[in-house]
Formats: sequence, structure tokens, C-alpha cells
Amino acid sequence: MKKFIIFTILLACFGCQQKDSEQPKSERKYNIIEYYSTLPLRESPYADFRGVVRLTKEEVRERNHYEFAYDQDFRLLRVSFKLGDTLVNPNHTANYFFTSPQQRFTYEDNKEIRTFFDRFGNQVEQRNAYKEIYLKDDLGRYTSLYFEDEAGNRIENSWGIYEYTWKLENDGSVIENRVDQEGNPVSLRPGFEFYKIRLCYNQNGLLALMQNVDDEGSLVENNSGVAQDKLHFDKLGRWYGWTVLDAQHNVKRGNGPNVAKGINSTDQFGYERSIRYEDVDGTPIQNSYGFWGSKRFYDKRGNYAYTQFLDKDGNPGINENAGYSIAKYTWNASGKNRTRVDLLGLDNEPVLHKTRGYASIKQEYNGDGNLIKTSYLGLKGELVNRTDNGTAYITYFYDENKKLINRKRFDKDDTEID
Repeated sequence: MKKFIIFTILLACFGCQQKDSEQPKSERKYNIIEYYSTLPLRESPYADFRGVVRLTKEEVRERNHYEFAYDQDFRLLRVSFKLGDTLVNPNHTANYFFTSPQQRFTYEDNKEIRTFFDRFGNQVEQRNAYKEIYLKDDLGRYTSLYFEDEAGNRIENSWGIYEYTWKLENDGSVIENRVDQEGNPVSLRPGFEFYKIRLCYNQNGLLALMQNVDDEGSLVENNSGVAQDKLHFDKLGRWYGWTVLDAQHNVKRGNGPNVAKGINSTDQFGYERSIRYEDVDGTPIQNSYGFWGSKRFYDKRGNYAYTQFLDKDGNPGINENAGYSIAKYTWNASGKNRTRVDLLGLDNEPVLHKTRGYASIKQEYNGDGNLIKTSYLGLKGELVNRTDNGTAYITYFYDENKKLINRKRFDKDDTEID
């Protein structure tokens, strides 16, 4: 990547409001290694990969982290999520465009090709795609993205997107379009009804404003009355929340959470510490998922320890849609595998999930650390059928290379569910 190009684009946008041995030698010249605690919120794949909160080599020995490896030209070659020196599956620190333990980057003329790998170096899919191919113009700026399956055929990803296209505007903003295989517009992602969008980035390269627009570039309100999402970050990329606006730039309640503002606080690692919501007049509001706010707590490795929902006044409360107050997480001794989730009420006693019908989730692993069984348990630890889909347990199957190849669902009587 050419630093002067990136700098020019970012300045303009601010005005807008383990099978490494299989890689070619040139791709294994990791001249520069950086470590980060988390990844920034991303609503589009357009922005370059970056990390949030720089860590030292000493700090990452016992913490979850992202390892960024670059070549001598500072082109990104891989991004790996690790605990110590070991690849692990992404956790709460990932974003929509990082779903496997490792992504690799290769470069061919005007193409940047991204591929995805599990903990054992097996190539896997990201959102149904075996490869993501980014096309660039002569200045190195992204112009489009399409997806391929394992056979090299162009496909739609799991969001129904066949192709992204991007156009850099004179004011530095970027217009993004998404279409399916027939050329029909596709929303930003399932449940987020923005179609053609204008992306504006701040001087730190972070998304500052996202606008839903028509073909003439005018603001368009979606079904919830929202035309704009304003995102708030500090200079390190720690996310402090968002503000929702209509086409007249008024604060507006809407989109998925159906709030006007989400207000985050973070810890020193960029992890969410708490979140609360406001209505258009600044008063507290409950989101569409059933809670007024929440607090997150972490163990020494950066794994979730527990989540506490809050009431209107910021005291311990209940998620009214789900029916519990605390989600408690248990991990194995290495911190690499989550073994249990327990749902608790205000009195710290087990409660059943209001719409799913279980009180605990138990997870079991084989000697390779691969998940082999997920079980749903009742108030007394007994196997129960989920009330939303009838599943009591799931089993997972792997090939000789330890790659996940299948999963099967069963009810508590061991009858397989299609």
C-alpha cells in the first residue's frame, strides 16, 4: 500500500463529515510484525485492515491478540488471531470481515486476494466465499470486490452479495453499491436496510459517517426513518458509540436497535466495558433487544468472564426479551476453549432463556481442541430441547486434516433433526 495515497484519501474524507511453509518464499518475508488488542468496527470491506490498541510482544504472550505481518513494502500478508503463539478462533474482538483464525493476502497486478484459514492451516470459507478478490485502480484504490468458491466460480456470499463496487468522489467520500447475481441491489447486511451508501472516513482512517443515498447522491430514509449513521471513535480506534440521523440531519430513533444513540465506554484494551442507549431527547431508552444497557467483564486473557444487563438507572437488571440478568462464561485451563455459558437471574440462580428454553450451554472438545459437542441444559443440568428449534445437542465432524466437514443436530431423545 502506498502511504501517500492513503494519506491523501484520508485527508479528503475528513472533510466529508499454520501452513506457512506452503506459501511462496516472497510471501513469507514478514519484515514487520505488529500486535493489536482488537479490530475496529467496520460496516464495509472498503477500508484497509487495521488494529486497535497496540500491544507489545511481552503483553501478547498471555493475551488474545491480532498479529499483523507485512512484507518489506509494508503490504499486509496475514492477520492472525492468537492466544500467545497459538491460533485460536475469533472472539468478541472480531468484526464482520474477520471470521476465521487467519486471513492471508496475496497480490497479482491490480488484484488483492484474501483467503481464510482455520487453526490447522486448512483453507476455509468466509461467509460462503473461498476467496475474496479485490480489484484496484492504477493508484492502488479499491474499485470492486467479488467472491469465488473452491472451484474458482464467482458466487454470492452468505449475505446474498455478488459484487461490491466503489467510486471515490471529489470530496473524498466513497460511494458503495452491492448487487446480487442478477444485478439487484442488496442491503448493507441482513437486517440493515441501507443500500447505496456514501462512506466518509476521518483523519485516522476510521468510518465517521455512513449515509443511505439515491443515484443522485441525495439522502434517503429507510423504513425506520433513518438516513445516516454517525460513528464515534477515539484516535486509537476504540469505539465510543453511534448517533442515528434522518435525512434532515435530525437525531432519529431507528435501525436494528431502534435507539437514537448508543454510548459505549471501553477499557484500556479497547474492549467494550459498558453500553447504554438514549432517545432523541437524551433520556434513557430500552433497545429492541430488551435491555437498557449492559456491562462486560473479562478474564486476564481478554475472554468474556460475564455480561451483566442493566436497568433504566444503571443498576443490575433483566434482559426482558431473553429473561436473564447475567451470562457467565467458563473457559478451560488454557483459556482457548469456552466450555460453558450459564444464564442467571438477579439472585444469581439459574434461569431459562425466555425464547430458547435452556439455562446453560455446555461445550466439549477433542484432543486437538476442536469442538465436538454443544449441549443445551435445563435448570438442573438436564438435557433439554431448545424451544425455538427443538435442538438438544449438536455434534461436529472433522476430516483427517482436522477440518470441520459436517455438523448434526439432535433432540434429547437422540433423534436427528433435519
